[in-house]
Amino acid sequence: MNAIDTTYLRVAKVQTFAGAQPLTNATGFFFLHDEFLYLVTARHVVIQEAEEHRPSRLQLSLHSDPTDLQRRSDLSIPLYVDGVPQWFQHPRYEREVDLVAVAINDPRVLSNAVLAFSQEDTWNMDDVMPLGQDVLILGFPLGFHDTLHNLPLVRSATIASSFPHPFKGEPYFLTDGRMHRGMSGSPVVVRSPGRTEYFGGRPPRWKLIGIHTSALDVSDRDPEQDERLALNTTWYASLILDMLPVRERVPDGSEEARRTRAVRGTQS
Repeated sequence: MNAIDTTYLRVAKVQTFAGAQPLTNATGFFFLHDEFLYLVTARHVVIQEAEEHRPSRLQLSLHSDPTDLQRRSDLSIPLYVDGVPQWFQHPRYEREVDLVAVAINDPRVLSNAVLAFSQEDTWNMDDVMPLGQDVLILGFPLGFHDTLHNLPLVRSATIASSFPHPFKGEPYFLTDGRMHRGMSGSPVVVRSPGRTEYFGGRPPRWKLIGIHTSALDVSDRDPEQDERLALNTTWYASLILDMLPVRERVPDGSEEARRTRAVRGTQS
């Protein structure tokens, strides 16, 4: 297999289903924390009360062989177990933040062909973000992608609002770029400060700064005279850790040693 930026392998096409009925397409990415794996995506992908969108499961198309990107396997993730939602939302903002982390309980998912972001890959908010910084957004616009190699597309955008200042006091910033449906849940990445190349043991080349979820428009726009703003809502990546549940380690001497028990955070 020709060399490929590993960021591609952290992103997955998401299809929502109600039983066997396909509903929508979206994007998600893997996030590993405390040895537990999650799929991060937009909240409206898994539930949208106003639209009566309530899928029962997600289906991901994953790479199964690190040496051959044409080999793949499907993973079905239930969104409910015994009626209990299997996703985590922000404990403070709840549904006001359009993000969820869906628990993935299949240990076989993470492999050399399926990689994940982690806390080390997220942007340090103490670092200075330059004015008009270019960013990349990986996803599946309208479900379109390289179907042969099962890879997302990369869209370019710029940060349109002041990054260190949450837009209108909400925990997101704006990007300026052309996006489509199907990109909801896409990771937004920026080149690591001071890094143009990376080798073994050096910091990642790309830093996760946010999650794209929707286009932004104004209510008083005249469609006959004014084009769309082409601005997009991007939630801060730092919100991910806030969403994830606290994990309590059991005593080493117990028979449950080396296992963990999930103390669930706020769920929808």
